[in-house]
Amino acid sequence: MRSDQAASPRGARASVVIPTLNAARHLPDLVAAFARLADRPARVLFIDSGSSDGTVEQVRAAGHVLHAIARADFGHGRTRNLAVRLCPDSDYIVYLTQDARPQGDNWLTELLAPFDDERVALVYGRQLPRPGAGPAERYAREFNYPAQPDRTVLADVGVRGVKAVYCSNSFAAYRRAALEAVGGFPELLPLGEDMSVALRLLQRGHARVYQPLALAVHSHDYGVVDEFKRYFDIGTLMAMDAGLQRASLATAGEGWRYARGEFALAWREGRILLLPLTGLRIVAKAAGFALGRRYRLLPQRWRRRLSMHRYFWSV
Repeated sequence: MRSDQAASPRGARASVVIPTLNAARHLPDLVAAFARLADRPARVLFIDSGSSDGTVEQVRAAGHVLHAIARADFGHGRTRNLAVRLCPDSDYIVYLTQDARPQGDNWLTELLAPFDDERVALVYGRQLPRPGAGPAERYAREFNYPAQPDRTVLADVGVRGVKAVYCSNSFAAYRRAALEAVGGFPELLPLGEDMSVALRLLQRGHARVYQPLALAVHSHDYGVVDEFKRYFDIGTLMAMDAGLQRASLATAGEGWRYARGEFALAWREGRILLLPLTGLRIVAKAAGFALGRRYRLLPQRWRRRLSMHRYFWSV
């Protein structure tokens, strides 16, 4: 590490990036999260893809940087790669989504702390359920974002499969040099660009860290149809990315473990009437995933109908 880097707060060497589309209702919480920070980033960059609800005006009024792109130019990987190019002076790139609400005044410090280990290339934080979240929404966060930290390297993929590369760009930070060395995020995936690049980072000898001390509120109340569409996209991801497809073989049965846990939570809380809905949700996920794995057999118009990210199939 260079002496000038060692002397400066790590936050000052980081840029925080938030892609937005009609995010006005989320901006007060986001702006407050940045204002509270003790260790300020070099910049907060919003990449907006055609908002019409006052998002652009709010961002500029708050004094943050805004870069506008056409809605048709947005892509999960493409837009995040653009962010790297727009922040050439930053050693770390932190990604948030517009509906994530970082908590406290030290979330950036905690998120960047694992980079003390030069082998670490990717850190993602803990996501908590939003107030009023239902059992399924809460369980999804408890299952994927526990209180215990985690660190994985390539050897873990053979044992833990996709769990070894699981992460979320809703609240994550990357070592810029490592990200650029693997070619950035893949741009031809409907979602999952974060897990795909995590696998490539591990293959280059880096480590992935889960940092539960960095907290953000972020969850979704998905209905049955939403779950089907989301898992159609996940199945498509696994079919498109050969590396993730191989890794997923090591976690066969993980979905059933999740399903059993969701059933158990509804039972413990005495929500017996939710059990049929839980079962329906599980069937929707399995059906969506199976169809996504076979997306090549479907005409383009059906891919668009079945996908949560319809724009992807219009590219």
